[in-house]
Amino acid sequence: MPSILAVDIGTTSAKALVITEHGKVLASAKEYYPTHRPQPDLAEQDPAEIFLKVQKIIRKVAAAVEGRVDAVCFSSAMHSVMAVTEKGEALTPLILWSDLRATDEAKELRISPGHPLYVETGTPIHPMSPVCKIAWLKRNQPDVFAKAFKFIGIKEYCWFKIFGVFVVDHSIASATGLFSTQTKSWSAMALESIHMHASRLSTPCSVYTSFNIKDKQVAGDMGLSENIPWIIGASDGCLANLGSNAMDSSVLSLTIGTSGAVRKTVTTNSPDAYGRTFHYLLDENTLVTGGATNNGAILLQWFAEKFLKQSIDITSFCEQAATVPAGAQGLIFLPFLLGERAPVFDPDASGVFFGARYHHTSQHFMRAILEGIGYALLSIAEIVEKNSGGYDRVMASGGFIVSSVWVQIIADIFGRSVHVQATDDASAMGAALVGFRAIGCTPHFEFPKEKVFQPDPARHTLYQQYFSVYKNLYPHLSADFQLLNSITQH
Repeated sequence: MPSILAVDIGTTSAKALVITEHGKVLASAKEYYPTHRPQPDLAEQDPAEIFLKVQKIIRKVAAAVEGRVDAVCFSSAMHSVMAVTEKGEALTPLILWSDLRATDEAKELRISPGHPLYVETGTPIHPMSPVCKIAWLKRNQPDVFAKAFKFIGIKEYCWFKIFGVFVVDHSIASATGLFSTQTKSWSAMALESIHMHASRLSTPCSVYTSFNIKDKQVAGDMGLSENIPWIIGASDGCLANLGSNAMDSSVLSLTIGTSGAVRKTVTTNSPDAYGRTFHYLLDENTLVTGGATNNGAILLQWFAEKFLKQSIDITSFCEQAATVPAGAQGLIFLPFLLGERAPVFDPDASGVFFGARYHHTSQHFMRAILEGIGYALLSIAEIVEKNSGGYDRVMASGGFIVSSVWVQIIADIFGRSVHVQATDDASAMGAALVGFRAIGCTPHFEFPKEKVFQPDPARHTLYQQYFSVYKNLYPHLSADFQLLNSITQH
């Protein structure tokens, strides 16, 4: 029975699964790695550490199936960037999507070239974007910028370590703010805006492109034959749509992990008039539109560590939150602790608990956090629906699906049925599907039976009222956020 070894390089961990043509998982392994924040707005990782963890999980699952896989295919988080030498040596840490150092550069690019750059690349202009981060490096670390041979992301780094070539798939490239989704090549407009040549970026290629390891020792170190094709794959967000069977335009895919996102699969580009939604390539013929919030389940960890003074898993957190009624008795949370991407794209945005009263307890704050993340995603979904058409159901994926409490909150906030499959490995499943297609095998995935959460009409009506208050908070506070940050920075 054919099988694919799918590798998913995420923000907090990397996982590897061996998946059959019927979607059955034969083996799995997972390794975590830390994010370093040397300053408040910085978010960095050690690429060498991540690569070692990737090698480790590949070895583990390869050993579990005695090396019997037909191909390897990769999924990876988007928006990371680092400078490397010609030999692939890191000149900087891996700078993550959540890093906000390029705030000034993003503001400048929004002025010029502005909206046309967003339309061409499909990537909202925000400090998350590699084009902004490279501009920051050029301005603030000119010696590093001059010395850099390439500017690459984490999948490109791993690929160079294994194959000795600098290549990037169209899907990851389309999330850099440097790539034209129309021409499938590096954007002259984007490159001119930061005065850089395309030769300092990796060579773009199809997500189905196959590579072979030429060094038998390198393959053997990972427990695989050198004859096995390695498929470069795509980005984790786009692959999550594919892997959760959310390819129909009537389905909205919703993911909450460290961060959160809503996505919709489309075949035509429909840029937002205000540049609030993304259009990334899944493959050459398929776009995924949507928007991402910086602030997902990481906020649960923040509250538990900073205020509860304990480590608590998602399920336990949500169970405590469920002890208070929907709406947290008038407590509303604006969940912008890490600034925000869609729909406001404001790195100065901050978190706010609004409506706090003497009777509110820690459980009220916990429920408000869950609901605030839901409101944030709904505010993005409204824009996606306006630009790309309606949807009749929500397909949920990500770590949050372990909590039926939180999934029900999402159903009640959205007022749509939420469908959950018994897996949080949607991106890896998507990578496996790409891998099968790349080797000419037609998979017959038997997707897990969905658990369906229906919205409660009364709670949905209540949430609509609270949501109307939520939507007004940021417009009223945006100028004050900027003023507060300017005071803090001085």
